[in-house]
Amino acid sequence: MTVALFASDKIALPEIASILSREGVTVSTQALTTRLSRNDVELPITKGFLITTESGLVNIGEQAEQVRELMGSQVGLVLCAPRPAFSDREFLRECGAGEIVSPQSWNAQHVVDRLLGQMIVDGDVLPFRLGSLWGGTSKIRAIYSQIETLGPLSEPILILGETGTGKDLVAREIHNSSGRGNSYVPVNCPELHGDLISSELFGHERGAFTGADKSRVGLIASAGKGTVFLDEIGDLDLQSQAKLLRVLEDRKVRRIGANQMEEVKARLILATNRDLDAACNEGAFRQDLYERIRGFIIELPPLRQRKADIPLLVNHFVDEFNQDYGTAHKMPDGGVDFLFQHSWPGNVRELRATIRRAAAYSDSSGAISSLVLHESVRRTQAHNMAHAVPFEPATDTWRDLLLRAQKTYFHALLNHTNGNREAAIKLSGLSRSQFFEKIRGIFED
Repeated sequence: MTVALFASDKIALPEIASILSREGVTVSTQALTTRLSRNDVELPITKGFLITTESGLVNIGEQAEQVRELMGSQVGLVLCAPRPAFSDREFLRECGAGEIVSPQSWNAQHVVDRLLGQMIVDGDVLPFRLGSLWGGTSKIRAIYSQIETLGPLSEPILILGETGTGKDLVAREIHNSSGRGNSYVPVNCPELHGDLISSELFGHERGAFTGADKSRVGLIASAGKGTVFLDEIGDLDLQSQAKLLRVLEDRKVRRIGANQMEEVKARLILATNRDLDAACNEGAFRQDLYERIRGFIIELPPLRQRKADIPLLVNHFVDEFNQDYGTAHKMPDGGVDFLFQHSWPGNVRELRATIRRAAAYSDSSGAISSLVLHESVRRTQAHNMAHAVPFEPATDTWRDLLLRAQKTYFHALLNHTNGNREAAIKLSGLSRSQFFEKIRGIFED
């Protein structure tokens, strides 16, 4: 698509145009320093954007009228300006603006995030969806391409990404593109009891251990020719990791207590939010297993690195809520803009929870509560600030700051798990011995 950007000298148009071009958007730029004529506009264009830092409503309206006259009435105009009052939006629309958006700041990347977000939600950037995955930024479109390339293969795939980035959804889309039918077996490794992991994954024979009153087919073999998704493999113990490596190497599995090997026909997809390089260095993850599974890696970007996908995701989550409850809720004017202010440490999962919470408090007109949206984000920001680590660069050494940060982290972690140290160990990504060594030193101080 081709868009025209109109702005004053205060806007970094060349930088904005450069970033947009890397997203696959063709851009022509026009500075509103002098009165332009229609001959100055490079046509044809798909959409026009007026970027203005003006605070005066009348001045913004005059600029919108000028750009509308330059482009003609057939081309859509998006106004990117400081957030106007709700009562002023109708006036700006009368001046020629279609959509009205406000960026997080006038930093070039922030402006691009908001402009690109509007293009994506308007369907100007394709593809913006793959099955249950939503997004049109170059980062997420690269993931779509990887899925389409790797899906038909039989090789194991390792999916890396922070919590809430959608690793499970990517795994399912890989399966859907594989031609392996409907046999998809998701396994959340942290939910498996330590003493029974091998039995759950690989199966057991009757009498193999106390309580094994009948034979059981393991989850890997039960998938047949389908797909097994092992989520959070970084939580597997070293013995289970060794058995998993053997499965990947020999394509066979032996149930506990059995003499015969069974052929594994399923394709394995693995995922983790842990740093496996660090885990290998610490002895918590087998280096040989890591080398075996790192051939095909899909790394999911956090939401903060693809904020332009927020408007599309918000629309999807609102539609999802409406389908679940038979409602017709909608986002308020300017409601999406505020969501760009947040870093979303919980990623897409956190955004979805925020939208559903706000939708539950929609008013009688069906407008989603802006107050709840704002409070949800502010509450998270305040929670994160409570865990900030203060320091004084004039007096504190690096060791002073590190010790203070460790204390803050482990106190907050144990508070989050209500004192459950087993849960805290899993969340920390540390081995058991490392975890207790850390908190022993902290709580003895």
